[in-house]
Amino acid sequence: MIGKKTPFLLLAAALVFSSCVGVATDIVIHRDGSGTIAMEYRLSREFESLGKLDGNERWPPLPVGKADFERTVARVEGLSLRSFTTKTTEQDVISQAKLDFTSLEALVRFLDASGQRATLTRDGGKNRLTLGFNGAPGTEPELLALVSALMEGYSLNFSLTLPANAELHILDGHGGVLTSPPVGIVSVQGTKAGFSSPMADLLSSSQAVNLEILW
Repeated sequence: MIGKKTPFLLLAAALVFSSCVGVATDIVIHRDGSGTIAMEYRLSREFESLGKLDGNERWPPLPVGKADFERTVARVEGLSLRSFTTKTTEQDVISQAKLDFTSLEALVRFLDASGQRATLTRDGGKNRLTLGFNGAPGTEPELLALVSALMEGYSLNFSLTLPANAELHILDGHGGVLTSPPVGIVSVQGTKAGFSSPMADLLSSSQAVNLEILW
């Protein structure tokens, strides 16, 4: 999937400068801590073709191919790749991956190998998962305007289905609770919590979106 130094939750920020990318991830956690991950990402064909200009036709231009998922599975104990498929439409190359994890620790390592943007703690009999979705503060306004135009129609969608009712807080950079996220939309309904945002909005945000999910 992605390298050790590039957390999954920063995928939008890491890839968005490259071209039009959309990411959707749906995670289901069972009572014993095991679960499944269904992931889809869309890469514009225009950018995908750039990887072929220098004779590297066999390799995708971004580290999100099947071989990358296999490398991630190999280094994360308790994680396995169930399936991987790719199809091409008129506009995009669409890849879908399904993975299984045997523990919450394996899930967190998949989300963020660095341990900086995905952390799991247990407090008072509850699990507390903190997730960070970075923006790109300090980026040149002209570049942001260009990327915003390129990213039109692409979004980040993240959902988490839990074995118990979810509680969700939006945190600032110091751990304080906000009433709304800097960008995008958060939702919690029963056992399901989620976050979605247009990629362009996420990239141009001067603040990260930090979620605290408890169950």
